[in-house]
Amino acid sequence: MEIPELIPVCYCGNPAKLNTPWSNDNPGRRFFGCKKFGSGFQKPCRFFTWSDPPLMPRSELCC
Repeated sequence: MEIPELIPVCYCGNPAKLNTPWSNDNPGRRFFGCKKFGSGFQKPCRFFTWSDPPLMPRSELCC
């Protein structure tokens, strides 16, 4: 069963935009950011959070 991904709200109060970078440091690792970032707005809110897939139940087991 696939878990639906929740879209976070940025500091502006708007739904954050899902982005996929292709930099050398994090190629293909998706993140949410303010949709105003980098689009010419004078004061973007700079909201940022990684969108990593949830861990498998087996990964969450502890000793």
